[in-house]
Amino acid sequence: MPPCPDEFASLYIRHERKLYRYVASLLVCHSDVDDLMQETARVLWQKFSEYRRGEPFLPWAQRIAYYEVLNYCQRQRTRWNHLRPAVIELLADTRAKHNDLLEAQSHWLGKCLEKLPENDRLLVKQRYSGEGTLAAVAGETGRTSNALYKAMQRIRLALLRCVKKGLKSEGWE
Repeated sequence: MPPCPDEFASLYIRHERKLYRYVASLLVCHSDVDDLMQETARVLWQKFSEYRRGEPFLPWAQRIAYYEVLNYCQRQRTRWNHLRPAVIELLADTRAKHNDLLEAQSHWLGKCLEKLPENDRLLVKQRYSGEGTLAAVAGETGRTSNALYKAMQRIRLALLRCVKKGLKSEGWE
């Protein structure tokens, strides 16, 4: 039976964020993640006829993404910012072992970000979206780097407390 584009698109879109986080956890250079995701999506589509309907899509997609990361790093091996295959394997195994906790943490981080005051959410977005260095965000907001550092430290602590509280409410220790 030939692969169905609608079925693939539905599965891929549903799991894209988790797959993105998985790929990002295996790479040193964040700027490589988007390139790898495009390549992984292409390969997933090519291999979709091999996907067994009824089995979980994400583990299958993560396995393919793992090999795409290995291949990518092998092709880019002259660059200093790529990990050796043994290290990537260790990261992938560790990620798999702690996947439920990582997903719960991500879930609660999203909820806790929503609870932040608007100004704090904006600072977090400015700082962690794209290439927002501390100095650049300080300049944009009219604060000193030291004042912004302290504000970010306070926000991160509030987020940590909130995430821990949320995890504890679900039985995570």
